[in-house]
Amino acid sequence: MHNKKDSLSKELIVPYFDKWESLMPEIQDRYDRKEDSSAEWMWIAIANYEELLEVCSEVSGSTRQTKMEPLNGEERLQFIKDKIISPFALVQLSALYKEMRKKVARFLV
Repeated sequence: MHNKKDSLSKELIVPYFDKWESLMPEIQDRYDRKEDSSAEWMWIAIANYEELLEVCSEVSGSTRQTKMEPLNGEERLQFIKDKIISPFALVQLSALYKEMRKKVARFLV
Protein backbone atom coordinates (compact mmCIF):
# COMPACT_ATOMS: atom_id res chain seq x y z
CA MET A 1 0.00 0.00 0.00
CA HIS A 2 1.33 3.45 -0.97
CA ASN A 3 1.85 5.78 1.96
CA LYS A 4 0.86 9.39 1.20
CA LYS A 5 3.55 10.61 3.55
CA ASP A 6 6.22 8.96 1.39
CA SER A 7 5.31 11.21 -1.55
CA LEU A 8 6.11 14.39 0.39
CA SER A 9 9.62 14.84 1.70
CA LYS A 10 11.65 17.55 3.34
CA GLU A 11 13.95 17.56 0.31
CA LEU A 12 11.00 18.26 -1.96
CA ILE A 13 9.51 21.04 0.18
CA VAL A 14 12.49 22.95 1.58
CA PRO A 15 13.46 24.61 -1.75
CA TYR A 16 10.09 26.43 -1.83
CA PHE A 17 10.69 27.92 1.60
CA ASP A 18 14.33 28.70 0.76
CA LYS A 19 13.19 30.61 -2.32
CA TRP A 20 10.66 32.54 -0.22
CA GLU A 21 13.35 33.36 2.36
CA SER A 22 15.50 34.85 -0.40
CA LEU A 23 12.62 36.73 -2.08
CA MET A 24 11.02 38.20 1.03
CA PRO A 25 13.79 40.70 1.98
CA GLU A 26 14.06 41.84 -1.65
CA ILE A 27 10.33 42.43 -1.84
CA GLN A 28 10.28 44.21 1.52
CA ASP A 29 13.10 46.48 0.38
CA ARG A 30 11.26 47.31 -2.84
CA TYR A 31 8.05 48.11 -0.94
CA ASP A 32 10.03 50.28 1.48
CA ARG A 33 11.48 52.23 -1.45
CA LYS A 34 8.03 52.32 -3.11
CA GLU A 35 9.39 50.73 -6.27
CA ASP A 36 6.99 49.57 -8.96
CA SER A 37 9.04 46.39 -9.35
CA SER A 38 7.77 45.13 -5.99
CA ALA A 39 4.69 43.76 -7.76
CA GLU A 40 6.84 41.75 -10.20
CA TRP A 41 8.74 40.21 -7.30
CA MET A 42 5.48 39.48 -5.50
CA TRP A 43 4.18 37.57 -8.52
CA ILE A 44 7.32 35.41 -8.40
CA ALA A 45 6.72 34.71 -4.69
CA ILE A 46 3.04 33.97 -5.37
CA ALA A 47 3.92 31.52 -8.15
CA ASN A 48 6.37 29.80 -5.78
CA TYR A 49 3.64 29.57 -3.12
CA GLU A 50 1.14 28.16 -5.60
CA GLU A 51 3.68 25.53 -6.69
CA LEU A 52 4.17 24.62 -3.03
CA LEU A 53 0.41 24.23 -2.63
CA GLU A 54 0.32 22.00 -5.71
CA VAL A 55 3.07 19.74 -4.39
CA CYS A 56 1.35 19.51 -1.00
CA SER A 57 -2.08 18.87 -2.52
CA GLU A 58 -0.98 15.34 -3.45
CA VAL A 59 -0.96 14.38 0.24
CA SER A 60 -3.61 16.79 1.45
CA GLY A 61 -6.74 15.65 3.18
CA SER A 62 -10.17 17.17 2.84
CA THR A 63 -10.80 18.33 6.40
CA ARG A 64 -9.56 21.52 8.00
CA GLN A 65 -7.16 19.48 10.14
CA THR A 66 -5.69 17.43 7.28
CA LYS A 67 -5.78 19.92 4.41
CA MET A 68 -2.31 21.15 3.53
CA GLU A 69 -3.39 24.74 3.15
CA PRO A 70 -3.72 27.59 5.63
CA LEU A 71 -7.19 28.44 6.93
CA ASN A 72 -9.01 30.61 4.37
CA GLY A 73 -5.97 30.24 2.13
CA GLU A 74 -7.78 30.77 -1.16
CA GLU A 75 -9.48 33.97 -0.01
CA ARG A 76 -6.28 35.30 1.48
CA LEU A 77 -4.32 34.52 -1.68
CA GLN A 78 -6.95 36.34 -3.73
CA PHE A 79 -6.60 39.37 -1.42
CA ILE A 80 -2.85 39.33 -2.05
CA LYS A 81 -3.36 39.23 -5.81
CA ASP A 82 -5.98 41.98 -5.69
CA LYS A 83 -3.86 44.25 -3.47
CA ILE A 84 -0.44 43.35 -4.87
CA ILE A 85 0.89 46.92 -4.72
CA SER A 86 0.03 47.23 -1.03
CA PRO A 87 2.59 46.33 1.64
CA PHE A 88 -0.26 44.47 3.36
CA ALA A 89 -0.13 41.94 0.52
CA LEU A 90 3.42 41.09 1.56
CA VAL A 91 2.36 40.79 5.21
CA GLN A 92 -0.41 38.39 4.23
CA LEU A 93 1.81 36.34 1.90
CA SER A 94 4.41 36.08 4.63
CA ALA A 95 1.71 34.79 7.01
CA LEU A 96 0.60 32.17 4.45
CA TYR A 97 4.16 30.90 4.06
CA LYS A 98 4.58 30.76 7.84
CA GLU A 99 1.35 28.78 8.26
CA MET A 100 2.28 26.42 5.42
CA ARG A 101 5.65 25.79 7.05
CA LYS A 102 3.84 24.75 10.24
CA LYS A 103 1.41 22.50 8.37
CA VAL A 104 4.20 20.81 6.45
CA ALA A 105 6.29 20.37 9.60
CA ARG A 106 3.39 18.66 11.38
CA PHE A 107 2.86 16.40 8.40
CA LEU A 108 6.50 15.39 8.07
CA VAL A 109 6.98 14.57 11.76
